[in-house]
Amino acid sequence: MRWSSSIGSMNCRRVEEAIAAAVAHRGGYAFRSDLLDAGLTDRDIRLAVRHGILRKLRHGTYALVSHLAGLSPERQHLLMAFSLIDKLGPGVAISHHTAAIAHVETSYGIDLKTVHLTRLDGRGSRTEAGVSFHVGSVVPDADLCTVEGRLAVVPSRAVVESCSLSTVESGMVTASFALREQTCTEAELIERLKRHERWPGMLNVRLSLAKAEPRCESVGEVRSMFMFALTDVPKPEPQVEILRGGVAIARSDFGWLPYRHVGEFDGMIKYGRLNPYSGDDIGKVLVDEKRREDDIREQSFGMSRWVWSDLHPSSRRNTGARILAGIERSRRVHTHDAVHIPLAR
Repeated sequence: MRWSSSIGSMNCRRVEEAIAAAVAHRGGYAFRSDLLDAGLTDRDIRLAVRHGILRKLRHGTYALVSHLAGLSPERQHLLMAFSLIDKLGPGVAISHHTAAIAHVETSYGIDLKTVHLTRLDGRGSRTEAGVSFHVGSVVPDADLCTVEGRLAVVPSRAVVESCSLSTVESGMVTASFALREQTCTEAELIERLKRHERWPGMLNVRLSLAKAEPRCESVGEVRSMFMFALTDVPKPEPQVEILRGGVAIARSDFGWLPYRHVGEFDGMIKYGRLNPYSGDDIGKVLVDEKRREDDIREQSFGMSRWVWSDLHPSSRRNTGARILAGIERSRRVHTHDAVHIPLAR
């Protein structure tokens, strides 16, 4: 975006170069003092914000708009957290939702506008300007680690803290990906659960950990497992392989093998940036997906599909009923009605 040819005492190019250098020095953001030290004036900073070059993260903290555009919402949240830790010093640690994101970088249903920090100096908790300070006067050194050079609570504590503030569905996502990415073990989470059993919100923690499924590969798949539990759909096997002559020909998100039925959550990630044919060749993606589904059906399997909107609280009862109907239809057609296995738990 073009600026006026004269901004303060510096020309446009030098202003942009100074901003880029200041932001790079901090790893993605800059304090007002950094920008002033680089030779900018407050007027330069205001114009940079006005012209869409800088974005104000909070009072006295800025980031390049072009840099933020390339970050996930979770990484933007961490950038804010890192700027706060750098300003406040060693008396605080990243904790709760923010620490879980720092260790896992995957979330669902969490307020990413609020950074969670734990005070290590015994001072009281409070929430101000998008920052929630928690009391942490008894945080032992063993419960602390560093993430990208910043102090944070260890993964197992972060997961339990986050789940204690979350819905069960959100907590399932956090716990599932912590286990999937091996940032902590199931044994560590169970031990942490016992150690903090008197913390508020521990019922949600227990349910989240009990329902976590590290074999799920996406947030939508974890949320699907939550939907199955709510709607009495039998618990499926995640990531099932379909065989032909003993050779795997396809893999499906979910499988109800006794009923000869599989399920697919169709999130955009399947057709987007993680797909090798993404971009201009989306047609090849869809053709390949159709062939894969045909291969699965040729092995005498039925299939159900659902998308993000089907997981919404207002829709998931209907989604569950539709999947149950599909399972029952596959049982009748592909097992020749040989054995009746009750579908309700």
